[in-house]
Amino acid sequence: MDRAHLWLGSVLTMVSLLALAGGNEPALFQIRQGDQIGLSDRSGKVIVPPEFREAPTIGDPLIRVRKGTRTAYYAHDGTLVIPPQEELTEPYTEGLAPALLKDEGSKRLWGYVDARGTVVIPPRFQAADVFSGGLARVGVANEWGELRYGYIGRSGKLVVAARYAKALSARDGIGRVETEGGLRAFDTLGRDITPEGVDFVGQSVEGMIRIWSARKQGFMDATGKVVVPPNFANASDFHEGMARVWSDGKFGFIDRSGRQVIATRFDSAEDFSDGLALVREGEKRKFIDKTGKTVLEATWERVSAFGDGLAAAKDGKLWGYVDKSGKWLITPRYSYARPFWNGLAAVTDGGRSLWIERRGTIVWQAQP
Repeated sequence: MDRAHLWLGSVLTMVSLLALAGGNEPALFQIRQGDQIGLSDRSGKVIVPPEFREAPTIGDPLIRVRKGTRTAYYAHDGTLVIPPQEELTEPYTEGLAPALLKDEGSKRLWGYVDARGTVVIPPRFQAADVFSGGLARVGVANEWGELRYGYIGRSGKLVVAARYAKALSARDGIGRVETEGGLRAFDTLGRDITPEGVDFVGQSVEGMIRIWSARKQGFMDATGKVVVPPNFANASDFHEGMARVWSDGKFGFIDRSGRQVIATRFDSAEDFSDGLALVREGEKRKFIDKTGKTVLEATWERVSAFGDGLAAAKDGKLWGYVDKSGKWLITPRYSYARPFWNGLAAVTDGGRSLWIERRGTIVWQAQP
């Protein structure tokens, strides 16, 4: 493949190869040849050739690509592991992928295969979802032919019986099903961990799960223990160990113990990112730390959250990047700029789409 004919699309996407491995892997970029999409690493090595209309899906441990009714899988070094076929169509997570296979009676049902394509959970489900935290949602037809959902563990055994008309994808080992009493949560052992009096259970984020009771919100942990009683009119999920809460028309923050670390005194507030949160008190915008102390006044027309120690800020018609002291580390020169992540940021310079590193050096750029 001639690298001179590869370029980034107008919408640039960067993903880490394996989020589970701590972000030490090289970044991957979408590359385009006409309307065909592939992936390349930062050095320019083509990992997935640009031969697909649908963007590749980064999985654990394989990358999924699709063309028409056929799907293939690449290793993160660019090796084609599973050639194009029709049985395996879903992304890999936690080393397994759902696959549409034939059982002993030649009936097509869903099972699971490993990264070598070996069947590890035989086909016996009418529907199957990806694993998260050792749990996966599956569907089984009842005697009336109606699809009912439950959850399996990595052994393939049902830990939550397939008897629910509606169930959500598992996340971090927590499955949620809809009942007449609301949305209830189950763990990997199949235990209903929904606290008494709770009507609705959110998804797991940073090991904390938002709960609703009588239109008030709080949090429980992954065991079902109520850590923060549902006393707040509104709350966000946890980010960097802090959650936004809203009470009496003002925003504040609590920590994982439920302690009100920062009083509800702000008119607006964003989630914490890179140790700081953007808040507004009256007409003044500022970044605060996790004690509520003002670190930096946000005097720019527009400003993003911090990432890798920098925030994208707009001065007049152009964007640049400031550090946590407010100093311009990359002076305004871009028509648009996004936050840094894993040492890189996507920017637009006139009509060109670029990826830059923290000194402003161009790592990738779109070709005309």
